[in-house]
Amino acid sequence: MQRLTVMTYNVRHAVLDEAPDTWERRQPGVAERVRTADPDVVGLQESTGEQHDDIAAALSAYSWVGIADEPGTGEHNPIGYGPGLTLLDTETIWLSESGSPGSVGWDAAYARVLTEARLRDEASGLTFTTYNTHFDHIGTEARKESARRLRERIDARDGPVVVLGDLNTRPGRAAYDRLVHGDFRRPLADVRNAADSVDGPATTLTDFAELREDRRVDHVLATPEFDVQTVTVDDTRFEGRFPSDHLPVVADLVLQDEPDTDS
Repeated sequence: MQRLTVMTYNVRHAVLDEAPDTWERRQPGVAERVRTADPDVVGLQESTGEQHDDIAAALSAYSWVGIADEPGTGEHNPIGYGPGLTLLDTETIWLSESGSPGSVGWDAAYARVLTEARLRDEASGLTFTTYNTHFDHIGTEARKESARRLRERIDARDGPVVVLGDLNTRPGRAAYDRLVHGDFRRPLADVRNAADSVDGPATTLTDFAELREDRRVDHVLATPEFDVQTVTVDDTRFEGRFPSDHLPVVADLVLQDEPDTDS
């Protein structure tokens, strides 16, 4: 048995906002939210270039994979993992018809990717795979097809899986339903529905000043090897405003499996 805390957080691209919501003002609040949650694994969205350098410097205990070398490539979904976890392998998967680097898929506005990291807990020997992604905000077909690609990827891999991401889709919408209700080999649950307790608002979007009601688009999903204890949507403000236009979602999980002998 291994207890595992995971977090998904869209930190809002640094170049998008002016005062009072510039990245320089928001960055300490973003780092504070991660430190407070103290996740073993964190998936960030829209964290790239110098912005991600700021985050990595503020959260020095974490190692990172899936970092964009150049802004605009679509690789904005890094996974951070803390001490005690070892990276076994990682891959960036482009969400498009061709799957080629830089490609824009279906009716999407931007290139989108899926970051994969297979990790081992050194204390227990248990291994699991984390996916972190950011589905397109414009393309309805792109979201549905991205969900299909993600589910096919999970079906092709054995062992426990947790999905982190800003999926730009709410419960009841087509892409969400394909993820948690689709006809795939492996079950995948929305941890909010499986948790023993849930804290925080029923939305994950803000306008920095106020919550945007009924917009739960940031999700943590998991295969049945994980028992879900608590889920928290963190609506803590920083200097009177939210550090991002998204709220972080934190899940406390328990993983039960046999130790993996892969090196």
